[in-house]
Amino acid sequence: MEIGSYGILIMVSFRSGERLKRLDNKVQSGGERSVSTMLYLLALQELCPVPFRCVDEINQGMDPTNERKVFDIMVDKLSSDVGHLGKSQYFLLTPKLLKGLKFNEKCTALVVENGAKLSNKITEVGTMNLVQKLDAVYGGIAPISAGGD
Repeated sequence: MEIGSYGILIMVSFRSGERLKRLDNKVQSGGERSVSTMLYLLALQELCPVPFRCVDEINQGMDPTNERKVFDIMVDKLSSDVGHLGKSQYFLLTPKLLKGLKFNEKCTALVVENGAKLSNKITEVGTMNLVQKLDAVYGGIAPISAGGD
């Protein structure tokens, strides 16, 4: 068997009553593929634990409803003492966060400000006052930029 014939077939459905369809860039939107990918990574962690995972801009294509749901699932599962998920660190790199996301004492946010018009600093935001700090600084939306204006 040729190496090109190997792969993973993931079947998904995003609407009630809809039959499962192959996860494919021609069928699902970018946001739907991002949701599927993140949930697959969380499921994979239960079978194949690793010390950390880095997820870059997974939320960029998601609509706000799915972004909030996936973030809530991540916080709940990764903060749990049950199974392997709570034993790993997840690094979520993103240029934005939704207003009013749920955090807990096991979450830490680093806000990186970098660019010609910014202060070029890294700020560690305490977990319990994260939402208040982000609201005060950014009006509830936390831009995390990496270069540029």
